[in-house]
Parts: sequence; C-alpha cells; structure tokens
Amino acid sequence: MRSAEITTGRQWMLVLDPGEELLETITAWCVSAGVTQATVSLFGAFRSVRLIGTNAPLADEEPPLADAVDIAYLEGVGSGTITSVGGTPRPHIHVAAGVKSQGSTAYAGHLLRGEVHYTVEVTVIEVISPTFVLRHDTEAFGLTSLHFTTP
Repeated sequence: MRSAEITTGRQWMLVLDPGEELLETITAWCVSAGVTQATVSLFGAFRSVRLIGTNAPLADEEPPLADAVDIAYLEGVGSGTITSVGGTPRPHIHVAAGVKSQGSTAYAGHLLRGEVHYTVEVTVIEVISPTFVLRHDTEAFGLTSLHFTTP
C-alpha cells in the first residue's frame, strides 16, 4: 500500500453538456485552467460509454483485460485522478453505471470513453502535493499505477 497526506488547492464544479466526450472535455479544461493533478468525482447520464471489459468467458481472471465493451444509455457515478504525462493532463476514471432499459443493470470499470447524454457534473479538487507519478507496477502485471513523490 502507498499513502500520502495531500494538500489541496482550488476546487471546481464542471457541468458537461449533451454530446461532450468526458475524458476529452476534462483534459481540455485542465489545460485551460492550468490543472496538472487532481482528484475527480462525477455523476450523470451517458449516451454511451466504453469500459475495459468483456462478455466472453475468461480462461484466467487474474491478468489485465485487453478487451472493451460499449454500453448505451446509462446513469451512474465515477471517480478518479488526473496526473500529467509528458506535460498533458491525463484523467484516470472508473465508473459504475446502470443501463436504464435493463432495470438499471450495472456495469463498472475503467472508462475509455464516455459521451454525455443529458448532463454530467464533475467535481475537480486540485492536488498541490505530493506529486502524482505514474509508474509501471510489476506487482500489478506491469500496469501503470499511481505513486507519490515529495519535494
């Protein structure tokens, strides 16, 4: 386990409009606002999302999955972090959302893409310290994961 006491800075509320792509919009907003690292939480309605996942049987549940699933017309919540990679803000968000026409049957996972349906509200809390760093983690099958550095 890694832990760090965080010092927060500015806080914002973003309201995304129908048709906006969540990750692209948050990234562009971060660039314009000068936000390089933050925590985010969100809720709202999506016309469609793409999540890491599969509908096929898996021989081994342990390693990371390379497949993705597309789901339409959901409402849900999500949270994550924003780090900078090569000077560009990079949101890392996971969502749990229910499909409206399937009795709100839920899907959850790492968000690859999400198109806003009605509205999505996003809270962004800037993190001043420690510095967020993404590193390949051999204990997590080589996935990139969050680490902290202090000045």
